[in-house]
Amino acid sequence: MSTGKIGDIDELDRLILKVLANDPRAPYSDIAEAIAEEGHEMSSEGIRYRVSKLLDQTSIFFLLSPGGHDWEIVRLAISVSDEPGAKEAAFEAVSGMPFWLVCRGVGSYDLYAAATAPSNVEVDSLLREVEELDSVVGVDYSIETQRDTNVDDYLSPEQLS
Repeated sequence: MSTGKIGDIDELDRLILKVLANDPRAPYSDIAEAIAEEGHEMSSEGIRYRVSKLLDQTSIFFLLSPGGHDWEIVRLAISVSDEPGAKEAAFEAVSGMPFWLVCRGVGSYDLYAAATAPSNVEVDSLLREVEELDSVVGVDYSIETQRDTNVDDYLSPEQLS
């Protein structure tokens, strides 16, 4: 079982995550049957143990596809000034807004945020609120209209090597 490092998530963990991504309410017995089809025998109790350990180590988002709903998923890529403390201030401010994911890192953008909004009017409002932050120098965004998720590639051993 995993010790907390990404490389420690094994094939069985990935299979369990794949089943849960397709059906977050799958009974342990159904998960055991699904992984048995892939050549792994494990009891429902063993699956329960693995799922508990995975949930302790992961942050799982079971996102509904945008196509069949009356709301929008908006993703923001935010650039922040180089002033001392600007990135921390922007991260804190955006984290206090109605975004369900806010990430800070190194790359083309300083912050990344995702939100669900009931309309494009609400999307515009969120954009304005972020753009008006003193330390923000630019915001690129997209509204999700279609998604293809390939759970088989999630933490695949080839990508982690």
